[in-house]
This record gives sequence, structure tokens and C-alpha cells, in this order.
Amino acid sequence: MKLMIWVGLLVFLAGMVILGAYSMYPLFNTEVEEYTVLFGIKLSMALMGIGAAILILSICFERYKEWKRFKDEIKEDDLRP
Repeated sequence: MKLMIWVGLLVFLAGMVILGAYSMYPLFNTEVEEYTVLFGIKLSMALMGIGAAILILSICFERYKEWKRFKDEIKEDDLRP
């Protein structure tokens, strides 16, 4: 499960790097067209969305496993006052 968290984090960070690169691209190349910059922004947003979805799902599955293990370890009699 830790591998999926790292994969999600790397995909999200790659999206952020691409967003930064495409936002600075017109500074270095003044003849760039609009669709090139928009494509980079769309690509980076898609990568950031995929990375965030991977992170959210992996954290949810990890929390569910911990909850299930916790539920099995503690008996119902121990929870009553």
C-alpha cells in the first residue's frame, strides 16, 4: 500500500512540475501559441487529478484496513461501561 501512496504523490508532483514549466514557457519563447500552453495546463491538471485520486483512494483503503483490524481486536464487552 505504501507503494501506491508514493506513486500517487509522484504523479501529483509531476503534474505540478508540468504546470510550472508550461506557465513559464511563454517567458522564454514569445512566439508560442495559445493551444500549446492550454494543452500543458490541461495535461498537468489531469495528472494532478489522477495523483490526488490515487492518494485519496489509497488512504481510504488503509484507514478501512486499520478500522477493520481495530474492530476485530477490541471485543464488544470492552466497549461497554
